[in-house]
Amino acid sequence: MWDIFGDSILDNETNTKIHMQNCRDKDKTMKINEGNPVATTAFPPESMTTSTGSFDGDSRTTSPLSSTFSIEDCVYRGEGNANIVVALPREHKVIRFRKSVPDNVSPDDGKQRAEREVEFVRFVASCFLGPYTQIPEILRYDAKDITKLSEAIRPLRSDKRRNKEIMETYATKFPDYTFLRTKFDTNLFRTNETFCVEIKPKQGYLQDIDQKFQKCPYCLTQYYKLKKKMITCRSTYCPFDLFSGVETRMKSALKGLLKSPQNNLKIFKNGILVYDQESSLSDLECALSDWFRNSINSTKKEYIDKFCNLICTALLHPFILEEYKSNIFSSYELYTSDAHDLKTTSYINTDLIAKTKKFLYFAGEACDLKGETLPNNSVLERILRMQRLPFISSEYVYNTYSKFYSLLNDDIIYTNMINMFKLNDHRISYFKQKKTITENPEILKEAYIQTCAKDISTSIKSKFDDDYSSNKHINGLNENIFLIQKSILIPMHIEKNNLWYNKYSTIHNENNIHCNEKETYLTINTENLLCLQNYLLFSCARDCSILMSFREINPNAISSTVDKNVIRLPDGLSFVCNIGISDIDPKSLHCIEKHRQRDIDVLNSVISLLEEELMIKNQSSSFEK
Repeated sequence: MWDIFGDSILDNETNTKIHMQNCRDKDKTMKINEGNPVATTAFPPESMTTSTGSFDGDSRTTSPLSSTFSIEDCVYRGEGNANIVVALPREHKVIRFRKSVPDNVSPDDGKQRAEREVEFVRFVASCFLGPYTQIPEILRYDAKDITKLSEAIRPLRSDKRRNKEIMETYATKFPDYTFLRTKFDTNLFRTNETFCVEIKPKQGYLQDIDQKFQKCPYCLTQYYKLKKKMITCRSTYCPFDLFSGVETRMKSALKGLLKSPQNNLKIFKNGILVYDQESSLSDLECALSDWFRNSINSTKKEYIDKFCNLICTALLHPFILEEYKSNIFSSYELYTSDAHDLKTTSYINTDLIAKTKKFLYFAGEACDLKGETLPNNSVLERILRMQRLPFISSEYVYNTYSKFYSLLNDDIIYTNMINMFKLNDHRISYFKQKKTITENPEILKEAYIQTCAKDISTSIKSKFDDDYSSNKHINGLNENIFLIQKSILIPMHIEKNNLWYNKYSTIHNENNIHCNEKETYLTINTENLLCLQNYLLFSCARDCSILMSFREINPNAISSTVDKNVIRLPDGLSFVCNIGISDIDPKSLHCIEKHRQRDIDVLNSVISLLEEELMIKNQSSSFEK
């Protein structure tokens, strides 16, 4: 192994010299690990029959088209906690199959979930991320074919992932971002290889009120992973360095990812995984020496520098030219008049926070939470803009969720959100036609409130209409839905400490409330709802992946048609680059509780490990005396 990072962390006894030809030979005999697809994987030669569905404008239409899907042409790309990804190398496409435990299968085989994912990407995520993300296609497979596919990929899956299986017949199909999506004249290219880097940048922004510790959430989570023996040492990667826009800090972050990829960095060659958390540093040497083979007299450490130069340039380059779409969620800051009503539940015990801060202080470690302005329309700027959506604070989000989670569900949250972005899209189109676009926050806020109220009342009424169609507990109110801009009041009946919903979910002025003594109303104002929605969008942006694909071109064949996609290195090498953003699924409302528990577990791990380190340090000091 070569000391590519210029420090003493690597084991010098393992230093060996590996020729590029040996690297190429290794590609053909790659060990199958989780997420390591092999082009020669022998899947059974059956075909899977599928129908495809597409969205036409704002209307949802499904058009079954007969097609076949040969299992032997598939490549198992990998999986996370929620999805299994299978690549189709001949099409340069990937299919994401939702996985779940056997007793948690949706009654519609995942149809509603798939449709929501498509609409979320089309109307919401694309407003923030623009052409960096592509709208998926909906597929439906026969259940028997799903079983065949599951059996074929089972030997390739990690044991820790096998607690969930593909249970739904609906799936989504995306472009394979490990290849170039833009079509170019093949004569432009110097090689036939396409290399791709996938990075999960994680959280690069903190609300001021949430900056309780010297270290960022990702770096704190390293203590939890170490405590649970998920890793053997903490990573030096810090997302705030990557998002800083400062070249030295960004390169330091990339070197941290290369040294300890965990689940945050992968390198592909022609769609085949060649370096990830399961790989050795010799695999990295092979990949980079092959990638930059045309460099003249480069040392091994210089390969790392070339890689960092290329990735930093790509992350900061404005590959898209379109303006960021104005939308209701970034048009005004959140101000709430009833914040005091939502502070009855503590997000995290204050003693736990104080103890964590104390141990971090004694450890003397801190993250640099400051950064510079990122180039407009660069991929990092687009993601960070989505992470900066205002939701007041994590504590406010949790308390809002605690108060209203029994009233809301994902369907209500996302139906309203998607409709709001649709409305905003129509508004932009309308004012463009009129050659005037309003950015008045009050006008945008009023539009949001009106749409929000309509959607919530309709969704909740539909949800509970069948179960409580005989309930007649509201006196003095007819069946009309009254629309008032300040708040949404949902009637609830209290009986033996159990809450259940009245037939009519009504939005109205408090002066018009007339109900009997058993009736009470719980109010969710539009800013509370927006707070939850913004947090879910922030969480989506925090967990997304950036995929940057590169193919080297002949410097003498550069065309003006590809110039905007070209990145040039100081040593004369030039690459065409495409960037895509994946893993932008709508987060479930109930992830809020999951995130709170994770934060508590992380802080307990920080205290436990640092306390152990401090005891060992004190014992060593006493022994030396």
